[in-house]
Amino acid sequence: MPLLSAKLLTRLSNLTLRSRRRAAGVRVGSRKSQRRGQSQEFADHRPYVAGDDLRFLDWHLYGRLDTLWVKLFEEQEDRTVQVLIDSSASMEGEKLEYARKVAAALGFVALTGTDRVTVAALSDKLDAYSPPRRGRSQAPALFSTLEAIQPGGVTDLTKALAGYPRQRGAGIGLLFTDFMYDEDPDTVLRRLVARGMELHVFQILSPVDIRPAVEGDLTLIDAETGEEMIVTVDDDVLDRFEKSVRAWCEVVAQSCSRLGVGYSRVVTNMPVEDFVMRELRETGLVT
Repeated sequence: MPLLSAKLLTRLSNLTLRSRRRAAGVRVGSRKSQRRGQSQEFADHRPYVAGDDLRFLDWHLYGRLDTLWVKLFEEQEDRTVQVLIDSSASMEGEKLEYARKVAAALGFVALTGTDRVTVAALSDKLDAYSPPRRGRSQAPALFSTLEAIQPGGVTDLTKALAGYPRQRGAGIGLLFTDFMYDEDPDTVLRRLVARGMELHVFQILSPVDIRPAVEGDLTLIDAETGEEMIVTVDDDVLDRFEKSVRAWCEVVAQSCSRLGVGYSRVVTNMPVEDFVMRELRETGLVT
């Protein structure tokens, strides 16, 4: 079964992945760069200096000021969209599948434009890496890369990032994780922001992460470490558990806000199409 339906792909073709800031890309594309180049969109003037290209002299300004000024233009460049997926054991099942689908949707939007897209799967190491690819024709390869990601191992995204190659230029980072680990979210977020990317985090949770449908005497087994815990579960325990999870989600959200990182929390019972076409459009990530 394909990650995305043909109907959704058609709708995605009309979207653009939006950046909150200008990028400094590495090749000519359609995004405004921080650098000044020779595209057709005027940006500013500066005084003429010997050796400047005479084709960019502003003769109208010279006629008014009797001084030579050079016209500056926005250089149009592309971006690298970095798809980073938590592939640890806690993501196994519907959370990883949901991450794959949202990543496929946003990656397709990026490829439909002029962006380059790279994919990395991270646990406590770099589990998989796909170098940047560009162009809508690369969408099937993108989807295959995402489908091939397999869950396993413990979560240590900071350690895993040590093996993740730095990308040339700036761009957008899309991190998909459940944040179901003890590490301070600031640690990994700061590591990613330090790479110069404009980061957006997707905290993906399943309904059982928030309030498991269990009761009685149980043996809980940690999906990543195998550690066992014997507990007795009743409504009071479930209430406290849900309160704790929601409080942790707020910690993550506040950390993102403090570091200027975009944040979306989604539960896997929301249809992917609704999340992308409604929720993410409301946040402005796609337009």
